[in-house]
Amino acid sequence: MVKKMNNTLTNFALTCLLYVSVAISANADNAVTEWNQLNEEQQAVLKNLEDRWENIPDERKQRLIKGASRWNSMTPEQRERAKSRLQQWTSASAEEKTVMRQRMKEFSELPLELKQAMRKKYQWFNDLPEDERERLRNRWQNLSPDQKQEIHERLRSTPIGQQNSLQNNLIQQQNRTR
Repeated sequence: MVKKMNNTLTNFALTCLLYVSVAISANADNAVTEWNQLNEEQQAVLKNLEDRWENIPDERKQRLIKGASRWNSMTPEQRERAKSRLQQWTSASAEEKTVMRQRMKEFSELPLELKQAMRKKYQWFNDLPEDERERLRNRWQNLSPDQKQEIHERLRSTPIGQQNSLQNNLIQQQNRTR
């Protein structure tokens, strides 16, 4: 009971902190809306918008400023990934965009610990040699829907700290059945 109450209070405090930080950030960002108030790096990223900047709504300006700042803080590899994702988005059909939006929404609603675990696993996968990634993709594609569902359920019901060993066991089990 005490532990549950502590968790509730902690969650409440973190939520309040998040709201306060967002409010402070929003107020700080709202101060910059004129082109000449942007720093040189932001202007360089947004240069193609300069002639119509005054006609852009303030809310969109804030998103653009935030994006420009984020772009300037990225490594060259991160920028290439971002360009690739943007190209993927622009070439996607309406149905594919709907699926992407749904996946982003589902991901944003996950607990932070699970998001971090998923990002780590994603990075692990991307660090594999291309032929190994392709082999794993093909193996997943060849599983039956029931097998995929079973794997999803086993991963969802396993505490995050134990998921790596479970995933490794699943991979080994699949290797034995090949």
